[in-house]
Amino acid sequence: MKSLRRLACVFFLFVISSFGDLVLYQGTLADDGAVALLHFSLSGTQLLTIESWGYAGGTVFTQPSPTGIPAGGFAPNLVFDPTGTEVAFDNGGHCGIAAQDPVTGNCDDPYLQETLAPGAYTLAVAEWDSVPNGSLADGFTGTPGFSCAELGLRGNFCDVTTALGAERNGNYAVSIESEIAATPEPFALGSLACLCLIMLFVAAVALIDRAWEEMV
Repeated sequence: MKSLRRLACVFFLFVISSFGDLVLYQGTLADDGAVALLHFSLSGTQLLTIESWGYAGGTVFTQPSPTGIPAGGFAPNLVFDPTGTEVAFDNGGHCGIAAQDPVTGNCDDPYLQETLAPGAYTLAVAEWDSVPNGSLADGFTGTPGFSCAELGLRGNFCDVTTALGAERNGNYAVSIESEIAATPEPFALGSLACLCLIMLFVAAVALIDRAWEEMV
């Protein structure tokens, strides 16, 4: 009886964990005026969690094994829809959700949760405070060396969120994790039916267990 109950629990956990899908993007910008454009598409309405790891570092639970990200990079994330219109933006400050940088003490890794409709999207990763001139096609305000120039310094990747412009590097790491949103989708409905079967299975195991104990 115990083995049957254990099987039911393992099956339940497997179905729950199969809902999500995580992708990790990593790279290095040539200078602080550059922008990384990361493209992804959605086949259905989904809740996305977009999280930066390059500023303070951390561990991303990729498959088949976790990926360790060192601290030292920079930050914001901007999401554009297929027409090039900005639909989401964040530039960090989420202490308690994002990690705290071991050097600056800041929590400057962006964190976004958005429900997006089906379609093709572009995630732009740029040094703060390089922002769009308008739509994605209009480019960004940052030019090579701009972050250091704002603080009267020379070089690239000066952290404008710190008083002294701590020197950073051009590395970025961004994860995108998807989940089925509240809008019913075929997969979500199928999974709900599966969960109902699991509940029936667990109830049946409980009844058999009780009957067996009464017999002995």
